[in-house]
Amino acid sequence: MSGETLTPEVVYSLLLMSIAGVSAWWSRYIIENIVALRIAVFIGVSSSIFLLMNIQG
Repeated sequence: MSGETLTPEVVYSLLLMSIAGVSAWWSRYIIENIVALRIAVFIGVSSSIFLLMNIQG
């Protein structure tokens, strides 16, 4: 039985995605800062694209 391990790049991308998601929620509902929301969304989307590129190839 073989198992797959997570590479450091994948772990880093997952960490950034989760932090960006929480930051986006805080920016939207608690702080109400649209600029911080856009930055958090950009970071989350960028890290998810990076994650998909690392998983596929």
